[in-house]
Amino acid sequence: MRKLFSYVLSLCLLVGLFAFNGGTAEAATGLTIKDLAGRTVTFDRTPKRVVVLSPGDLHTLQALGVQVVGRPTSATPVDASLQSVPQVGNIHQPNFEKIVSLQPDVVIAGTSFLGHIQKAQSLGLKVVITSGSSVNDIKSSITLLGKLFNKAQKAKVLVGKIDSKVKKYSKTKTKVRAVILFGSGASSLVALPTSFSGDVLAKAGGENIAASFSQLKDYPGYANLSTERIIASNPDVIFIITHANHAETKKAMIKLMSTSSWRNLKAVKNKNVIFLPSELFAASPGVKITNALDHMNKELLKVRAKMKK
Repeated sequence: MRKLFSYVLSLCLLVGLFAFNGGTAEAATGLTIKDLAGRTVTFDRTPKRVVVLSPGDLHTLQALGVQVVGRPTSATPVDASLQSVPQVGNIHQPNFEKIVSLQPDVVIAGTSFLGHIQKAQSLGLKVVITSGSSVNDIKSSITLLGKLFNKAQKAKVLVGKIDSKVKKYSKTKTKVRAVILFGSGASSLVALPTSFSGDVLAKAGGENIAASFSQLKDYPGYANLSTERIIASNPDVIFIITHANHAETKKAMIKLMSTSSWRNLKAVKNKNVIFLPSELFAASPGVKITNALDHMNKELLKVRAKMKK
């Protein structure tokens, strides 16, 4: 009888520990993950105090139900639940003093943060790198964060929604020939199919006229603006992604389109010069990639409808 009582007591304690740890044994065994930069990062337990440096990852963490103690600095309005969360800079200009003061268990950042990794580690910060260079990268990042925060099932559902959207648009070949400009005026870059926005264009049913342009070494996924090649290709639509000061950038792009080299293009004459929302296209929007796909497909179908008239 005594042995039976001891066995039952031990079983109850084990079940209690399992429940306390949210259904995993990670508190006892720890957690080791490989991030999207190929780095191995180990944790004693699921991170609780989370700092995030990009809006896309913030959207993903919100969708997974993960609370943050630090969020990226941004002029874009955020949900009411996040307004009191301290801003900590971004992946290009992190506020390390602020980040350290928040005592995070983990800092979530995109690949552009890799140049700051050494400093972050010298400050005792654990960093997990995500990526948003393509739709598949975003899916991998969601899966990674799901594993890190013990939200694997939620992550699987979110990835499934993206897969469903991609499958839906894979049947849509609009035959609309497009170019995507990123930047301001004549100093803009052209998005290649290997860029995030170029990948969205392809998966939403469009054709990228810059597929054969040469990639820049310092800006993977982008090429220099070649007015001559764009004129020769004569796209049906020109998509523009602005950055920094939106009003000034838009003004510069409109001025460029009014020059003799550009104004005779089909896209300009037919008023198919479209400014894409920065929050969806300037960088990875995380789980809101489904919104980006919807938006791009909708614009492509509008252009195709005008072409048929």
